[in-house]
Amino acid sequence: RCILVATDKDVVHKGSPDRQAELATRPTAGTAIVAIDRNSFAVKVATLAEAADIANRLAPEHLEIHIRDAASHVDLFQHYGALFIGHHAAEVLGDYGAGPNHTLPTGGTARSFGGLSVHTFRRMRTWLRVDDLKASRDMVEDAVALALCEGLHGHARAAQARLV
Repeated sequence: RCILVATDKDVVHKGSPDRQAELATRPTAGTAIVAIDRNSFAVKVATLAEAADIANRLAPEHLEIHIRDAASHVDLFQHYGALFIGHHAAEVLGDYGAGPNHTLPTGGTARSFGGLSVHTFRRMRTWLRVDDLKASRDMVEDAVALALCEGLHGHARAAQARLV
């Protein structure tokens, strides 16, 4: 699915004749035309901030930013599988050329997950050590209160036992 979000109405409307001419020369034109006609659209927005808000809500697998000084606006975009910054950073290069990844979150899951990486295969472990009972008193009392709010009386008593 291809979604164009632009602040310029001419950019939104310009794509159609150019797209038809380019698609006609593809060996897979039939498939591409159906995919674009059924699953793609363009949106005209008033500001770059509005465009970023739409992109962040969609959390796309691939997000290309084609604006002047694109690198200075990267912080507006938070949720994407892979970000392609500027006119020369085409999505196809991310998939097949320069990297960084071809296994990316789809269907809006980029709001919560990144692409597959070596970190995916790392086992993250956490641990807790409390040496100063006096300094930890507020934390333990908070744990008791939260456990009671959740109705977990055994948890509350386990925390209370540390208040000795």
